[in-house]
Amino acid sequence: MSLDDKAWCEIEYNPRLSISDAADYGPKWTGWAENTRKNTPHLSNVAYGDHPREIMDVFSVKDAKGAVIFIHGGYWRSFSKDVFSWSAEALNQYGMTVAVINYPLCPEVTVADIVVSCRKAISKLWHDILTPVEKSNLIVTGHSAGGYLTAAMFATDWTLFNMPITPFKGGVPISGVFDIQPLINTTINEQVRLTEESAAALNLLAQKPLVQAPFIPLYGALESSEFRRQSEAIAKLWPLSEPAIGFADRHHLNVVEGVNEPGSPLFEALMRLAARA
Repeated sequence: MSLDDKAWCEIEYNPRLSISDAADYGPKWTGWAENTRKNTPHLSNVAYGDHPREIMDVFSVKDAKGAVIFIHGGYWRSFSKDVFSWSAEALNQYGMTVAVINYPLCPEVTVADIVVSCRKAISKLWHDILTPVEKSNLIVTGHSAGGYLTAAMFATDWTLFNMPITPFKGGVPISGVFDIQPLINTTINEQVRLTEESAAALNLLAQKPLVQAPFIPLYGALESSEFRRQSEAIAKLWPLSEPAIGFADRHHLNVVEGVNEPGSPLFEALMRLAARA
């Protein structure tokens, strides 16, 4: 089908239309997250900018072997760090500090603004929070919109933030959309407000990464053909990317739960990157 076909784009890029229990995930994840924050010591609501949503939580572990930055999804228009605190649990148990980033949402801001917010958050972590060991073994991951933002962090010139050009050991975007132009033809754009010009400027498939570190795109094997295609496309185009991984029996929402499941393809990809330190 054509990317100009609005009905087709809506089906391909709006996972909630094909996941029968999609409405259950937000409340379930929020409950998990509340339990994590209740039972896990952490730095809460660390400000990295002036906007009220420019805050993050940092779940540190003693004598950490490294750190993972988790960027939440929600198509840049929903969710928050407080829904995904549970992403720190298993990684903490394996010796990794985890920072869960919050950011302003569309339509109040643009996707380009959110990219800037994530850069500021990572700069704050680098300069003020992470230990030398954590900085030496720093990995970025994120789900859906966070998958796009993970890749955008690899297309960033970190020397502008007084950081190394390659501050990461690797990145794992989960079910990202890296060419966001097709979203113009979906109801998602009612809030994201992309134009042809802004979508073209944000197209990561047309950019090369500045960060020279391994990159492992991952998607749910049950996702739409377009979500699969997007991960496979960036894997082929970006020089240091490994082939995209299809996580068996997972759809667009439950694929991210693998970050908290030791032995899952997602968790193992993160730990494999961490082991390269």
